Amino acid sequence: MLYDLLVIGSGIAGLRAAIEGSQRGLRVALLSKGVFMRSNSSLACGGINAALGNAEPDSPLIHFEDTLRGGDGLALKGAVQILCQEAPAEIGFLASIGVAFDQQDERIAQRAFGGMGKKRTCYIGDKTGGAITQTLFRVIMQKYPIHWIKERMLLSLLVHEGVISGITALNRQTSEIELLGAKAVVLASGGYGGIYHEHHTNTPEITGDGQAAALRAGLRLSNMEFVQFHPTTLPRTHALISEAARGEGGILINETGERFIDELLTRDKLARKIAKELSEGRRVFLDVRHLGEALLERKLPSLLKIAMSEGINPIKEPIPIIPSVHYSMGGIECDLGGATAIKGLYVAGEVACNLVHGANRLGGNSLLESAVFGRIAGENAAKFAQSHDYHDFRLEPIAKDTNLIEHILRGENRYNFQSIRKTLGKTLYEKAGIFRTQEGLHGALDYVSYLKRIWIGCHCIHKQKEYNSELQAILELRNMLEVSEAMLLSALAREESRGAHFREDFPEKNEKLFGTPSFVRKLESGRLYMEFEPKEGTKGWLNRLKKRLTR
Repeated sequence: MLYDLLVIGSGIAGLRAAIEGSQRGLRVALLSKGVFMRSNSSLACGGINAALGNAEPDSPLIHFEDTLRGGDGLALKGAVQILCQEAPAEIGFLASIGVAFDQQDERIAQRAFGGMGKKRTCYIGDKTGGAITQTLFRVIMQKYPIHWIKERMLLSLLVHEGVISGITALNRQTSEIELLGAKAVVLASGGYGGIYHEHHTNTPEITGDGQAAALRAGLRLSNMEFVQFHPTTLPRTHALISEAARGEGGILINETGERFIDELLTRDKLARKIAKELSEGRRVFLDVRHLGEALLERKLPSLLKIAMSEGINPIKEPIPIIPSVHYSMGGIECDLGGATAIKGLYVAGEVACNLVHGANRLGGNSLLESAVFGRIAGENAAKFAQSHDYHDFRLEPIAKDTNLIEHILRGENRYNFQSIRKTLGKTLYEKAGIFRTQEGLHGALDYVSYLKRIWIGCHCIHKQKEYNSELQAILELRNMLEVSEAMLLSALAREESRGAHFREDFPEKNEKLFGTPSFVRKLESGRLYMEFEPKEGTKGWLNRLKKRLTR
């Protein structure tokens, strides 16, 4: 099938991009790996930031300063400026299409979030992301003739002479390779938290597919070492307890009842402090009992549901919590318009790295980033599609993907690939988690290198093509290993502690790396190569990126 604009990912970034393309009269397709409405955007609970000033005096400038400070020396000023300036208008758009934000005094209510100097987080109880996603989905179904394609897994980006021409995707229902051509593509496939298998808050579909496909297509990944741990998740299931609970006044206590930290610090600081308590043998709890049953039912209903599903009654008892992997600040290198070094390919949301979050994302900025930069990427991709025709396909990548699928289906399996996914997640959680050392990172990298060598021996035990979940799991494992290696190489090279990246052997910041992103690319040999590239200020960094984009 041929489309003017192909959008990969059905979270908020993808939905906003698809709307922008369809508004311009383009033939738009929106591709989802799983069923629609199953994305990290749908799971995001707490809220979305904008300096509306409804709860107290505020401004985009203060929002800018808070976000820049939260980025700990790696946030790009130009990106942060766009995010904060566009935020009020984006909230206005969402409200205009029916997003039912909670109200106070006939204005959108706003609550406090960690790292914010003001109450600027707009919300719908503690189910904000799901409510926004549902509204965008409903509006698209009612107003826009977008072609929905579900249960397709991205395999390869098809590039010819530096221009995107489409993608190959695995039809999860039939195990067949499908070719989708497009004048422009927006990749909004999400982050890579799933590499920490069973130790993260993400949906099961989030396995770094977009980042791995980008590496194979010759693009660079940036700041992959910065993986955010959410401070408050349930110990057994790693289910997320929203920051909204702390924004409404919930407190953190240890098993002695001591309130040991300011609950509205940035997530990196909170996660480290909680992890320290746990390592010293003290359990940690989120206590919301003092907020009262009425407030919990009105503003934190998801918290009640999640906790009670684990047999915990937050009205009467504190909730045991641990930190879990939640968000990835790193992603595919792009400019402030979402453009990549492949012409016609744009990225938005958690798959992208425009340096808006720097070394540490503030709560409430992820949904905002997806909405703002999803719209911008959609606008720019639509303009590209309007001014360009379809580009030629190269047959080699298509044949390569077809042969790979046949190889995985035909061979005799030699390894327990499900066990490999599990031990990979455990290894990364323990050796590349909240606290990192050279020894631990090297150990994890050696293990990943070993798994990459034996991956070729993973084959489907069951050979049927209809809904073969084993085939998808093996393909996902390939992506997880490539992305894990990129993350570990970057973490080893960054010999300092900054934001979400904490090296116990280098506990201080290295000022020589202030404002210096890391980059990983794949060489022709297949080996990954990691490098730092100083920004020389916002203008210098953007100028160098622009030169690469025009090569």
